[in-house]
Amino acid sequence: MKALLSLTVAAVALSGMAVPATRPASHEVRSTGTVVVATSRAAPVVENVGTSTITVRAHSAVSQVVARLGASDGSRQRRSVVDENGHRRRGEVEAGDRLLVTAEDGHSTGAYTFAIADPGAARHDGAYWNAARYAEIDRTVNAHTPVFPDRRCDITSRRYAHLVRQVTETYFVGNEAGDPAVKDSPLVAASHRVWYYTDAIAAAVADCHRAGGGIVVVPANRSRNADGAYYSGAITLLSNVNLRVETGAVVKFVRTKTNEFYPVVLTSYEGTDLYSFSPFIYALNQTNIAVTGGGLLDGQEDMWNWRPWKKGYWGQPSVEDKNLDAPYGDNGILNAMNFADVPVQRRIFSDDGHLPATIPVIDGNTVRDVPPPADVTPLPSTFRPAFIEPYHSSNVLIEGVRIRHTPFWIVHPVSSRHVLVRDLDIYSDKTKDFEASGWNNDDGLDPESSRYVVLERNRVTVSDDGVAVKSGRNVNGRLHRAPSEDIIIRDSVFGNDGGGSAAISTGSEMSGGVRNLFVERDEFGGPGLAMLLKIKTNANRGGYVENVYVRHSLLRSATVSMVQFDGNYPETVPFPNADVFNPVIRDIYLDDVDTAPDMTPGRTTFRMSSAASRSPVENVYYRDSRFYTDSTLESGFSGNRNIRNFVVENVTYLDPVTGRRTVYHTTPLNLLDRTVAVTAAGASVPLTAAADVVTAVPTRTFSLHGKVDVAAYPGFAGTVRVFVDRDPNPVPATLAADGTFQTGQLTVDDNQYWYVDRHYVAVNLYDGINMNTVVYQIAVGRS
Repeated sequence: MKALLSLTVAAVALSGMAVPATRPASHEVRSTGTVVVATSRAAPVVENVGTSTITVRAHSAVSQVVARLGASDGSRQRRSVVDENGHRRRGEVEAGDRLLVTAEDGHSTGAYTFAIADPGAARHDGAYWNAARYAEIDRTVNAHTPVFPDRRCDITSRRYAHLVRQVTETYFVGNEAGDPAVKDSPLVAASHRVWYYTDAIAAAVADCHRAGGGIVVVPANRSRNADGAYYSGAITLLSNVNLRVETGAVVKFVRTKTNEFYPVVLTSYEGTDLYSFSPFIYALNQTNIAVTGGGLLDGQEDMWNWRPWKKGYWGQPSVEDKNLDAPYGDNGILNAMNFADVPVQRRIFSDDGHLPATIPVIDGNTVRDVPPPADVTPLPSTFRPAFIEPYHSSNVLIEGVRIRHTPFWIVHPVSSRHVLVRDLDIYSDKTKDFEASGWNNDDGLDPESSRYVVLERNRVTVSDDGVAVKSGRNVNGRLHRAPSEDIIIRDSVFGNDGGGSAAISTGSEMSGGVRNLFVERDEFGGPGLAMLLKIKTNANRGGYVENVYVRHSLLRSATVSMVQFDGNYPETVPFPNADVFNPVIRDIYLDDVDTAPDMTPGRTTFRMSSAASRSPVENVYYRDSRFYTDSTLESGFSGNRNIRNFVVENVTYLDPVTGRRTVYHTTPLNLLDRTVAVTAAGASVPLTAAADVVTAVPTRTFSLHGKVDVAAYPGFAGTVRVFVDRDPNPVPATLAADGTFQTGQLTVDDNQYWYVDRHYVAVNLYDGINMNTVVYQIAVGRS
């Protein structure tokens, strides 16, 4: 950690656009970079260069294409185009061909696949895909993928031999009762001596960084430990350094939970910033960093180690304790700090509650080591560390490694930009041990308040969410975090062995907002997978989730549904009268998202577990998909129809037993522009359903009159319900055959803790799966 704090960081300001890595100043060190970008003369031949795909115009010649590509760092590369059989392509480039790239160093290699631009794609995609935004994300992340000079610092070289030392790893092997069901029986400790490599790794990182960048090599089969593993504490990355764990190498992170091995750093726990245990691999305010290779990263977490802090079994403290006066750091303590907006430098949690001599703080392009405030009261920590966490960093590559036995969230970029995560093999199954269904918090990939992120070709099996897109919790998110936006998840396989969570979720910590999320060509399954997509928020959060696109994907199994909208997700530690926000979920698109023929029986596409009538889920589009089930599309809305603008086009439900086919088409029901508030004195005030219009009504008590557009929906025989503000009980309404409706008297009350300047009157109408919700905003006596 001292090396990190004493060095100036060439970090790119996250408020602006970073530039690609430049060629190393010492030209005698060749580049290992295989990243190519389009040159200034690429148009019209090359339309886009993404992280794995180059899109070219039809009938483009190989020579034309290659001439319009260059290395992102200006280095010399060798490039050739081959077909799907590996034969050199001559003439025109075809879809599926590959560009093979050999770096300047002569041995580092990479590849891109060619796609042929479809001039009719935008017309066919319509609202279901934002191709321009998708291409920009892909292009931007590719151009900022870090590359490194061929300067190698091997942690087993003689240069670092004196830094490898023996330490005692202390861990737990069971409880005194010999039975995990005896939850108050203390843990039984054990220990052994291991050769410890953290100091050697830190020195190699510092050497590569000072020299202008390079690769820290963790080689296979050269550890001094009998099991062949490199035992380590927290590894801290510095700018322009690639930590490469070679295939066959194993890094084991010691189970001793002290600050000797995991120092106190600036981190985040469930959307709240704090100072606590360092993540296993960490970077703070760095640029051009990577974790690569085919080796194994083993967190050594199990039922007895790290995990007991989840619920506080076997004499351990519990992070889930909501006690605001607990003698240690728990969810109650941390959420209270969040709610009160306590400065982050005062949120300090250490191994035993001591105050660290210094803490790292971001200061422009540097990280400074400063004393914490002297009057801070630190507490012992129960906050399990993330596995890999680049914090406030840019140009990040995490590629190829295998990850096992994780204490908490696995790959967690926080407030970072230009992040590429690909070809990871993640397996974290917490469903095998005692009280299996309750052990989770092992989300696979958690981009939080980060922009320009590509997650591709990953295999992720966890017991919690496969990908969870987040942007901070409550006050912390609203005041101090940016949105998570411009994220691509593609060509990956997500599984869940028994945790009952989603493959992809947004939230529930999303107070800074989530937008522009693209999911493409993925597979989802496993006996514990609840759904493909879950959107979680509540009235405590603020923020929004918008512009989520899912297409060309397959759901193999789900215990709940394909998509779940939860606008009232339970708050971990609720504070009185903090739920003053409208949960915003809008613009969700599903296109060609099928289920397998052996899909879990009886499921349906959507589950509206909760939604606020004043802020309904808005603009949900679903088309050209096949769902195997003996259920119906309508069944997902049996308990909640608070949705605005629900469109289904050519979706087929197939009963796998009877072969019955039901094809769904629907468009939203609409109200004519005739809705009025009628006072007891007979005054009639026209209302306007627009987000930026608040209509003044002269009295607090009035009735509502309006009309359904029955001309557009002949034979409408549905239901009209009217909801006022937060009341879940509808006001009685009568509906006539001509579509007109009116309510009895309703009264609004300004004397509510959540009231600011307006009330909400929501008209919810439905007839089967044809449904809509129209919201009118009013203020009493306001002119």
